[in-house]
Amino acid sequence: MQCPFCGQEMQQGILSGDGRSNVCFKAGDKKTGWFDSMMGTGKLTAVKHTLVSFSIEAFFCDRCKKMIIETDIQG
Repeated sequence: MQCPFCGQEMQQGILSGDGRSNVCFKAGDKKTGWFDSMMGTGKLTAVKHTLVSFSIEAFFCDRCKKMIIETDIQG
């Protein structure tokens, strides 16, 4: 994938974590609260969950330091 900011080829990879909570998006400067998490508000659909981990396919541009993921947000 070509970086939309600088045109350099992006590296494909995976974001991962411990799986204790959803990966969520919330617009603005406040992080998602526990009630939002419990309701699934802002949950990224790109996340693949198990009981002990999560992963997200992503593309990273080393020049721009930007990452792109393809997802939707449940609302």
